[in-house]
Parts: sequence; structure tokens; C-alpha cells
Amino acid sequence: MHNQQQLIIFARAPEYGSVKTRLAADIGKQEALDFYTATLTALLKNMHDKRWDLTVSTATASATNHAFFKNHHTLVQPEGDLGHRMAKVLDHFLGSPRVIIGSDIPAIRPAHIKRAFEALLDHDVVFGPASDGGFWLVGCSADFIADSSADNAFMKNVAWSTDHTLADTLATLPVDCRVATLSTLEDVDDVDSYQRYLNNSEAGFDT
Repeated sequence: MHNQQQLIIFARAPEYGSVKTRLAADIGKQEALDFYTATLTALLKNMHDKRWDLTVSTATASATNHAFFKNHHTLVQPEGDLGHRMAKVLDHFLGSPRVIIGSDIPAIRPAHIKRAFEALLDHDVVFGPASDGGFWLVGCSADFIADSSADNAFMKNVAWSTDHTLADTLATLPVDCRVATLSTLEDVDDVDSYQRYLNNSEAGFDT
């Protein structure tokens, strides 16, 4: 059983043509790869903290052997849509407060993770809203079961990558669920958000 706070980063191996494909359509595959690699490098460095255990959850089994992750504990995501994968990974750490974050939000800092775990002291679930209607963080208290076979279970039948993804996800929670929210951050996934990242480091988009 895990007792320590658990931070899980959902990530892909930084390989040409396989990351930030939506952004790559606007700025080119190499620049998109450079952005992703820089962001992920900074995130892995910044998120090493004695207050929690860090795991990189990879999209494929082969990525666990990628040189980029050689010094990190890794866990392969199961097959299925994003909600199923997140729920399964969260419950891999059932018994500990646990939090999942994405790998392409340059503004994430350890202070955000600290606040998430603090929120889980008296809430069942915590979200970090993204400005595009999704979320950059989801976490559960130690005894909250994220995965369920019920048709209306947590994170099931959610329309991902839409401007109502977070709203849809909240609707899958039990009515008595205690939910906390954190600061809204921006997912850099298109040319407009990328331009803000380049031009607005003072807003927290620096890597």
C-alpha cells in the first residue's frame, strides 16, 4: 500500500511527430517537439520534491525504456479513453492521496501541487481548471475510488478536448462528493496559446 502523497505525470516520450500534433500542424513538428521537450524537462526537474513520490505514466510500454525517462519511476497507462486511463492509474495508488497532471502546461509549479494535496485533506476530488474548458490536474483523496464499472462512473462518457470537458467530468461525480478547484492555467496546444507562451513569460508560461 502507498502512504506517501503520489504525483503522476501523464507524458509521451519526446519523439518527432508524436507529440503536440495539433500544435505541430500550426508551427511544424520540430518546433512542437522542441517546445514539448523543454516543457517536459522543466516539469520533471521542478516536480521532484520530498513531499511526494513522482511517477511518469507513459502512453506506451516502449516509452518506459526511453532514455528521457531512465531516471524516473514509470507506469504504463492502460488501454482505453483518457478518462478510463486516468481512473485506472489513480486507483493504482489507492490508499494514498494522488494527483495526475499533464506534461504540457508550462505554468505548473510545485506550489500548485502542494495546494492540491492540501485540498485533499478535506475534499474527495480536486481539479485544476484549464482555460480551454478542460483541466490540467485531477486528484483524489486516499480512499476515493476513481474506477468503477458503472455506466455513469467518474470520468466515463466525457467528451474530451472540448470547452466543456471539465463540466462533463464534474457531472460524473456523486452528488455528495466534496470537490475543490485550483487556479486556472493554460494548456499550450494551438498557435494562439503558443504565441502567448512565447510573449508572456511574466504570466507564468516560462519553462
